[in-house]
Amino acid sequence: MDTILSLLDSMLQYTAPILIAAIGGFYSEKSGVVNIALDGFVIFGSFIASFIAVSAFDGSPTMTQLILCLLIATLCGGLMSLIHAFISINLKADQVISGTAINLITPAIALFLVNHFNGTYELLLANGFPRYTIVGKFTVYPTVMVAILLVIITYYIIYKRPFGLRLRSVGENPQASDSLGLNVFKYRYIGVFISGCLAGLAGAIIATTFSQGFNAAITVYGFGYLALAALIFGKYNPITITLASLFFGGTKVFAEKVSILAPDLPIPVSFWNMFPFVATIIALIVFSKKTSTPEALGVPYDKGMR
Repeated sequence: MDTILSLLDSMLQYTAPILIAAIGGFYSEKSGVVNIALDGFVIFGSFIASFIAVSAFDGSPTMTQLILCLLIATLCGGLMSLIHAFISINLKADQVISGTAINLITPAIALFLVNHFNGTYELLLANGFPRYTIVGKFTVYPTVMVAILLVIITYYIIYKRPFGLRLRSVGENPQASDSLGLNVFKYRYIGVFISGCLAGLAGAIIATTFSQGFNAAITVYGFGYLALAALIFGKYNPITITLASLFFGGTKVFAEKVSILAPDLPIPVSFWNMFPFVATIIALIVFSKKTSTPEALGVPYDKGMR
């Protein structure tokens, strides 16, 4: 029983940042902007939260200071996403190339800054958010509750509020939305900005919970891609995105625990570490054609073509 609770505990700790970043991608792509850059924003959020915790609070932040780190990383993720928004919306450049470029540049910049200010390629925290007991030995980070709350809020906003209807409309038919007086650029900017904020928050959560610090090559790299896969696998619906995030969180746990639970297997740990991404490829191959994406997803809006 203790083993099962431990596995569930680990699955939820990985699921939370994947789910939050996936919900972020949901806002962007519902508005019609492809956001491949989720991984870059996650890495950036992790770097910002760790950098502030180490430089301002000597690596031992209090609970209030940890929350402040999350808020600043969230805002920084949103501000960085405006680069992608400008390139994709105003310049009408290829959104996939823009996102890929951000994913390649961000870890390089983060590691350069870490090495410049810290003399190493990592930022370590002495403490992060504590775990809270739910039942018996089953404990979770408070950030799991944040992820659940975000799903509920997102569902309500997107499907029950006028803002959500407008955001979806500019992603489905921007020409019709414009003819009704909606500012397509404005809503797409908002979608991308929210996306960057939540991806930055996801990265900050990784840094302040189980990884307790930043190392782009080890602790945080790849979570944004898993979030993007969860978004597609979840068919652009907050509820099924949650289930998809649980699945990918489970693959992370499997990769982490299999070498411990079955030490006699003559397979290196590095092989198991690639399992979540193999599962991602398989899931996308199987489900990508069955996913109902927004009609105008990835298509730059040009008023002259109305």
